[in-house]
Amino acid sequence: MSQETSAIKPKAGEDLRLEAVVTSVGFDDVLDVALGYNMAHVDTMIVITSHDDYKTQQVATKHGALVVPTDLWGKNGRKFNKGAAINAGFNYFQYNGWRLHLDSDIVLPCSFRRVLFNHTHLDPTCLYGADRFDVVGKKNITQLRELWSQHPQHRLKFLMDPTHDRHPAIGAFGGRLAGSLEGYTPLGFFQLWHHSRQKQYPYSRGNAAHDDTMFSKLWPEANRRLLPTVCVYHLCPEPPQWGQNWEGRKQKRLDA
Repeated sequence: MSQETSAIKPKAGEDLRLEAVVTSVGFDDVLDVALGYNMAHVDTMIVITSHDDYKTQQVATKHGALVVPTDLWGKNGRKFNKGAAINAGFNYFQYNGWRLHLDSDIVLPCSFRRVLFNHTHLDPTCLYGADRFDVVGKKNITQLRELWSQHPQHRLKFLMDPTHDRHPAIGAFGGRLAGSLEGYTPLGFFQLWHHSRQKQYPYSRGNAAHDDTMFSKLWPEANRRLLPTVCVYHLCPEPPQWGQNWEGRKQKRLDA
């Protein structure tokens, strides 16, 4: 999977296919909520977990996702080798279309697929990232659909409505990584690319701290872009802390 597959021509309609890879070990509670929103947007949902995380396996199966258990979390003696595990999921893509890596606690907006394919000029040579807003606390998470009905992200005369982030249920804007030397670098909670630029996910660091940015930098700076037409939602059982779950889950559960 490390080489680009530009020689493979997609079948008719495959450029409108969207597949997602999600990793989850111990995040079955937020994954259950996220899959309830996200399954409608993708043609294939691949959930990578450990062999003994039966709760995640049950949640993924309940929603119709493809479950991939793997031992690669411990690759190279690491505690949480997320990048290596992601590569196991890459083997299960079904189509030669668009591919998406999501964190297990990320929710796509209600009109995501329509806006992505009908109102966004997607360049197959580019890697896309997105902005995110925190949705903090069980009450706000469970009321996300109600929030959308009152404050839709997309309206008739324009696509992005920035006023939705002023609702009390929506927390902080998640930081965007844009360095003075290396430019915009999509973070691992949302990375979108075309099959023709498929690459292997790095895993030398052995945690969730830097493998995602190393993956992004496999694309030239000019080919790393912010998706302008949507933002996504970060489900937070409690106010998030930087690096909190980089070596496995540390935050409390939704059912705690």
